[in-house]
Amino acid sequence: MLSTIIGKKLTDIYTVGFIYLEDEQYEFTPDLRWMYFEFEDILVEFASVEQYSRLRMEKVSDVRYQFEDDEDMIKVKSSVIELVLVSSMLVDNIVKDIELIDGTEQNCAAAKIVLENGQSIFVDPGFLHGLGVGGKEQEEYWYRCWRE
Repeated sequence: MLSTIIGKKLTDIYTVGFIYLEDEQYEFTPDLRWMYFEFEDILVEFASVEQYSRLRMEKVSDVRYQFEDDEDMIKVKSSVIELVLVSSMLVDNIVKDIELIDGTEQNCAAAKIVLENGQSIFVDPGFLHGLGVGGKEQEEYWYRCWRE
């Protein structure tokens, strides 16, 4: 499945979560166990599995809300591409390569997406609350922690 996104433009990155009202103020709470990467017409779900130690990737037709919710919670998705990429407006945010570390799409230790413009996105499933997503610094941090 991942080979189908090589050459496609990364168009968005979403996190899911919920909004609820507390003390007359709305608060967004993301559920970082799942993130969604949109590559033009392909949506890939990245999920933290095996007690936040491994990563699973799956092509999905739509964003899924897989957490339990209460009646006072509103399910939402939020774009985080501006927080992850140096610039999301570049026309060359084209996927050049995808590296899976220690595994397959169904179960790997981490993943690295390399764009043609030199940016990289590292997906680390080892955070206490789910996925950590970032650039070269995220990758360096993961390697330091993973080797220990």
